[in-house]
Amino acid sequence: MTGTPAVPAAATGSGGRRNAGHGRLHPWAALDRPGVAIALIALALVLTAGLTGLLEPTEARYAEIAREMRSSGDYLVPRLDGIPHYHKPPLTYWILAASYAILGESEWGARLPTALATVAVLALSVVALRRRFGALTPAGPATWMLGTSALFFALGRSVASDPYLAAAVAGFWALAPSPWALGALGIGFLVKGPVVLVPTVLVVLVAAAWARDRSMLRMLGPAWGWALFAAIGLPWFLIVAARTPGLLSYLVNTQVWQRYTTEVDRRPGPPWYFVGVLLGGALPWTAAFLAGFGRLWRERAAPPARLALCWLLVPLIFFSFSGSKLPAYLLPCFVPVGWMAALGLERGGGVTRAVTAGLLAGFALTGLIVGSFAFGRLVGLEPPRAGMLPWAAIVGLVALGYAATWVARSRPSVAALLVLFGLVSLLTAAVPYEGRLGSARPLARALRESRTPGEPVVEYLRFNPGLPFYLRELVPMLEVPRESGFLDPAREAPVWAASHPRVWILGPRGASERLGRSLGLRYQRVAREQREALGFVAR
Repeated sequence: MTGTPAVPAAATGSGGRRNAGHGRLHPWAALDRPGVAIALIALALVLTAGLTGLLEPTEARYAEIAREMRSSGDYLVPRLDGIPHYHKPPLTYWILAASYAILGESEWGARLPTALATVAVLALSVVALRRRFGALTPAGPATWMLGTSALFFALGRSVASDPYLAAAVAGFWALAPSPWALGALGIGFLVKGPVVLVPTVLVVLVAAAWARDRSMLRMLGPAWGWALFAAIGLPWFLIVAARTPGLLSYLVNTQVWQRYTTEVDRRPGPPWYFVGVLLGGALPWTAAFLAGFGRLWRERAAPPARLALCWLLVPLIFFSFSGSKLPAYLLPCFVPVGWMAALGLERGGGVTRAVTAGLLAGFALTGLIVGSFAFGRLVGLEPPRAGMLPWAAIVGLVALGYAATWVARSRPSVAALLVLFGLVSLLTAAVPYEGRLGSARPLARALRESRTPGEPVVEYLRFNPGLPFYLRELVPMLEVPRESGFLDPAREAPVWAASHPRVWILGPRGASERLGRSLGLRYQRVAREQREALGFVAR
């Protein structure tokens, strides 16, 4: 299948707007260029990479596994607190470990590679749009809509495997039908396993069946391209499976089949779960996305429209039947959401612009009115009552409100720039309250300030991977549920037999104190965040 030529920006009325009655470009026209959009979004992602501590559990878990990998020198077996952790293939950990070697073991070192992967998604989405989907919408506004949508921006700076998987998927769509597209699939396979085939190969198969057009299967590339896929994606699996008895069954049965067919991970959701994620994740461009989706659906006979619809709908439907559901599952198929939102604002008419502007203004007004009460709860006011919003939060909400005026004036790129500024401002406002939001950095700081060198630290009943990451050491677990199938031997924290005057404990509020009393020990709390408390027991 050949690529569809891009429609010139001037023809669409969006990429090269001119002032009415004049021959010069609108002063904001440069924002409609995709390169400018990518550069500004990249700047925002990079500047905010180290703002807050790593959030628990996902960010801290990935960061700690990579830290342990680098510390131990074993790059073959991922470990979490010394225990083999085969939930995901190792490429994400390898990337993080390489970043630590350059930037240090910090939030910056953990999040910067994620930011670069997100930028790669934006750049590859532009290539894909121009090569295959160019008749849909101009690339500049589409890049802005994607980069400032709630789900994409939030996950695009989060330490996890999903941004890297999204980059691999975008690489496939940008490069297909070349063999290098299958190389991108191999990279995605080494990031998250066979799930990479859902927003790529399965989409092509469904689109070909829908169109009854076997020529679309050419997008799956030449046979030797699949050899490239295998050379990149399979060796690690084959090596660790050969070295570890029972691992192949664990990977196929537990990590793939049971995750999809059962609720073994305890992350269930109703069948419409991902519809809600899609609509919420597209904010503040949800109305524009729906308008663009409706337009593409009416034009679904055209190959570009059909492929874009399949890229979005096939994974959404597939994961809706999964017993394990997380919002991040939709990230690799969020690229066409940005395209549809841009299309909706371009061709959806005044109603779409009015609803989108209303959403932005509503968020701003609601945040200014209700946000003070939410802030009061966040900082722990008892009883919960209104608290003064940080100035950065006020600035961010005002920026969202101002963005509404630019949507109404048919300047979506300017509106998206203001949304981006608002998101960065809101992130900045959250920095002093990172512990309440789920970061272990404040607890680790309190521990370092009060702990005498050599005093043992344990985690009780619940494991927070952020603590060993910030302490730069393994933290034994006491009565914490864990996977022990590949642990030899199973470890338990030998703290009560140790001859130390104090033993530090991180655990659920009240639980550590009850444990100390049951052993005839005195408990002293030092710090607490969310539902966890840090303290010590002493004789």
